[in-house]
Amino acid sequence: MANSLQGNLTNPVAGLGTFTYTVVTAGEWTLGCRSTLPLGSGLQIQLQQNGSNLITAIGGTTGNPTPTQQSIGTSTSTYANVGDTLSVILSSSNNVDSIPNAVKSIISLYQGK
Repeated sequence: MANSLQGNLTNPVAGLGTFTYTVVTAGEWTLGCRSTLPLGSGLQIQLQQNGSNLITAIGGTTGNPTPTQQSIGTSTSTYANVGDTLSVILSSSNNVDSIPNAVKSIISLYQGK
């Protein structure tokens, strides 16, 4: 089951999962996510509209995170109609990311650019 997001706010979340908002006002929406990672992370951030990928950020490259870069993030803007869903999917195949609170994220969702 998806976790609900609040519109026009930043939404702090911990762990992996799918976080979804159902649009109630049509227009331009900005969706973003920044996540802090444990060493050895394989985190993947997907931003989607109605199940279609808008953008993907992958944090599982060799040496990522590093002591100076312990986070990854991405954002995008899209036009959404009433009833559209905007989702952030945080997933990983690395066990280190499934430890409770290992991945901490701030998801931002705002109407406008």
